[in-house]
Amino acid sequence: MSDLNGVAKLALAAALLAGTTLLGCGNEAGGVFGTPTTGPGAVKVPHPLEVLLPKAVRIHPFTGTRVFSEAGGITGIDLRIEAIDGYGDASKAFGRFRFELFRHQPNNPDEKGARVALWNVAVEDVKDNRSHWNSITRTYQFKLGWGESIPIGSKFVLLAVFESRFTPRMFDQRVFVAGQ
Repeated sequence: MSDLNGVAKLALAAALLAGTTLLGCGNEAGGVFGTPTTGPGAVKVPHPLEVLLPKAVRIHPFTGTRVFSEAGGITGIDLRIEAIDGYGDASKAFGRFRFELFRHQPNNPDEKGARVALWNVAVEDVKDNRSHWNSITRTYQFKLGWGESIPIGSKFVLLAVFESRFTPRMFDQRVFVAGQ
């Protein structure tokens, strides 16, 4: 009977988590995107479910600059990002991504120079989440475009921020060269 109680508790926790995801969690301000990761609006996920949530994000090596317009020239980034769970495996994530692109500052402790572009992308909705998920690479894929053409060989810093009401805020940063 105690095993049944454990299973029933786990099922109840999963149902509560699903209900919270669908209904939302208040309107308290906080975090980069206005939804708190700690405090009254944050959702505490019970053990062992919290192990399946992202513990880190990583900009995947497949990320690079691409030509998105017919006029030619590099006009965007084909970004691949992994959400890494408590087992160290790539997993799905429900939350919001913020991507910032900076010019590279060589020989400086902070490599980020002037910001070139900023994108906010939500993957909280199941449909949006699926539209960005690539099941072959097990990464989220985002085609991030901007209005100006970037010369090949220009060096940039890409910053990725992930925030969810289920996890602490996570970051990754990568330096790359346009055209490589």
